[in-house]
Amino acid sequence: MNLVALIKPSRKIYDEVKNIKSKVFKKYGKQMYIDHLPHITIFDLKIKKSLLTKKYRSDLKIKNLKQKDLNLLVKKRHFFKSDPITKKCTYVIFIKKNLLLKKIQTKLLKKFSYIKKIKNIKFNNKEFAKNNKIFGYPFVNNSWKPHITIVSIDKKNMKDSLFKKFLSIRQNHRENFKFIYFYKYNDGKHFFLWKSKIINDK
Repeated sequence: MNLVALIKPSRKIYDEVKNIKSKVFKKYGKQMYIDHLPHITIFDLKIKKSLLTKKYRSDLKIKNLKQKDLNLLVKKRHFFKSDPITKKCTYVIFIKKNLLLKKIQTKLLKKFSYIKKIKNIKFNNKEFAKNNKIFGYPFVNNSWKPHITIVSIDKKNMKDSLFKKFLSIRQNHRENFKFIYFYKYNDGKHFFLWKSKIINDK
């Protein structure tokens, strides 16, 4: 079973993502990630389903947590020219990786480490391969660039004015969040399982 932990944006970030996804779909039809809900992936783990007990559904406790830390800040619009997963061009909105996001990923990977299974995926990037072997997920620590995916599409479409306009946007939206959402991921679709509130560990 694939278990995905993610953060869901709201308001302005959500609206921007849905708007550009709609435009891409109208012009290019069904493409990779186009129908995915707007989100920031914390991890995507292959786990032993039989060991996923209720204790994993508890709140996420972070030491010295302050409400002002619970925010998402858009860094820039960008693209991965050669996405290591899709081998295509993937357009994204980068979110600033602050200390809290680093703590969240570290704590969650540790929490689920006892039920993870290593994915049999080969990576040319040595850091991705090392992370996958240790954590069961390639994008950890310096290799993790928090982002919201728009679409992954053939590189031949990179010169389209639609994508050039997207990359030229300079609005740096900021908004709050307070939950981590957990989904089962299967055949390109997300199925909601539960959400955990992020709280201060007193």
